[in-house]
Amino acid sequence: MNNYPILPKLSIKMKMVLAFLSVSVLSVLLAGGFSNYYYSKAAEQEFISVSSEASSRLNYHLDYYSQQLQQSTHSIIQNDIIQDWLTSESYTNIDVQNVEKELQRYLALNYSEIQGMFLISKSNHIVSMAQYYGKLDHIADEPWYGLPVSPDIRILPTHIAKYEGAFGQPVISVLLPIYDKKTIDLIGVLVLDISLREIDRSIKISKLGSSGIFFILSENDTIVYHPNEAWNGLPRGLTDLSSLKIPDNAEISIQQYKGSDYLIGGSRSSVTGWRIVSLVPFAEVAIGLSSARFSTQWVLGIITLLVIFVVPLLSNRFVNPILNLRGLMNRVSTGDLSVQTESVPGQDELQQLFHSFNVMVKRLDELIATNSRLQMKEMQALLKQKETMIKALQNQINPHLLYNTLGIITSIAYLENVPVIVRMARNLSDVYRYTAKFTNMEVKLEDELGQLRKYLDIIHVRFPKHFQSRFLINEKFNCCLVVKFILQPIVENAVKYAIEPKGGEGAVMISAYDDGPDLVIEIADNGPGLKEQELQQINGQLEKISAAVEQSEAQQDSLGIANVHARLILHYGCEYGVKLTSFPGRGTVVSIRIPIHFDNTDSLGDYHKIRPEILKEI
Repeated sequence: MNNYPILPKLSIKMKMVLAFLSVSVLSVLLAGGFSNYYYSKAAEQEFISVSSEASSRLNYHLDYYSQQLQQSTHSIIQNDIIQDWLTSESYTNIDVQNVEKELQRYLALNYSEIQGMFLISKSNHIVSMAQYYGKLDHIADEPWYGLPVSPDIRILPTHIAKYEGAFGQPVISVLLPIYDKKTIDLIGVLVLDISLREIDRSIKISKLGSSGIFFILSENDTIVYHPNEAWNGLPRGLTDLSSLKIPDNAEISIQQYKGSDYLIGGSRSSVTGWRIVSLVPFAEVAIGLSSARFSTQWVLGIITLLVIFVVPLLSNRFVNPILNLRGLMNRVSTGDLSVQTESVPGQDELQQLFHSFNVMVKRLDELIATNSRLQMKEMQALLKQKETMIKALQNQINPHLLYNTLGIITSIAYLENVPVIVRMARNLSDVYRYTAKFTNMEVKLEDELGQLRKYLDIIHVRFPKHFQSRFLINEKFNCCLVVKFILQPIVENAVKYAIEPKGGEGAVMISAYDDGPDLVIEIADNGPGLKEQELQQINGQLEKISAAVEQSEAQQDSLGIANVHARLILHYGCEYGVKLTSFPGRGTVVSIRIPIHFDNTDSLGDYHKIRPEILKEI
């Protein structure tokens, strides 16, 4: 910055002209690097296209061949002679010869590349297409020998046949399950040993450049096929291919192989699960890459020589102030608004930029402070609005209870003079005194249950003979905090719709249990229940209330399930609230879900004795 006033009369535009040459060098360097990178990528993409097409064609051919082979064995598997031999408990040499003839007939009419056919029963008796194959000492070394009979089609990778007639030949074994035509029971396996001629023919048709090759690996990394026949049937780790990292399906990579860069890709057969790997020299795919590199080097060398004497003169006078400004902007991006640039005399665009930067940072600091204050005020307003909404919902209690109870008291006072009127009046007074207090949004569950018992006592007076109520709540939940006045509206609904229509003959049961970190309170009745359409309509209304509460628009005109649900989700969140389950003709269950939290540490300690894992979450 101290040397910057040396060029006070030059505009920023002129300085940019001088700096452009240095930028052009960087541009050419980047262009050369990117061209080299993208040229390599283009070569890889071309390899992917060619390799994928050839692999897909080869994969399809092998899969189709495998499926055709399986279909062709249908006739031999369903043959009555084969079926009888596999299902019989005893057989003669004539039976074995008949089976051999059927196997030989199939071989004569189908695939010439089949080197051996073996029929294996569930008791591990073996018959081959030729009598001398049946000797166990000739086939005991085969990989399929001794395998349990399985309902799955299995394809064993390349191995060297040890039995007479195909000794020393690399073959692939296909194990096909055989089922009884009558009982559909698994009764045996047909083993086909197939030579690699068809695979070799298919791979030679699928060309991959002039020197690219395909080879096939099994799932256990055994070489199923390779142009070098000596490797067929060997583990890949025992060959020169052990240094290659075979990419996963539909991926390619560039690797060193035999001192050169090779592109290697692979695809997986959907039938056998084997990987078809393509391998081609990278230089064969990217023939023009070396020419492009040579041309880029010449261009870069010439431009570098032209600007090598200009860049040092500009770096201190022009680049340093820009770098300094960039550093200050990085600090601003991290939230540091105390930075200021140095005051530099002059009227060019760069000095004006520094001045504007200082003004911008100062105003940004002021705007952030103002925005924070406004956000705080908005949050406070929203909290007050939500508190007001909760109180408004609580004040929407319908006087249905008061009217019904006064009617009961009047009727009893008119008909008979009994002390029960005093009890009912006291209970009614306590209930409404409880609901009229808004000092606490939450109360202990035992307080809520106490008010509910007083209400139910009134109902028992009204229906003294047949009405029943039960509380099945563990004392460990007594100190759990709940939103005030959530149980009585639900129980009142149960009395109104389940008990009153039946003349008081019915029952209401209140129970509670812990579900992880939540407490679930259930109010069940044995009334007529709800029809499916009514249940869906009520649950739909509850979902609309949840959505409306999220938008601060929850307004309810009546007490009951909707009111309780709205207050619960306002207080605890949308994952909590009320849920209905109805059993037409048998009753209705209303479930209230709230989080478990307690009034004091003593309650937590008592609860810890029963459910310590819940306490841990709290």
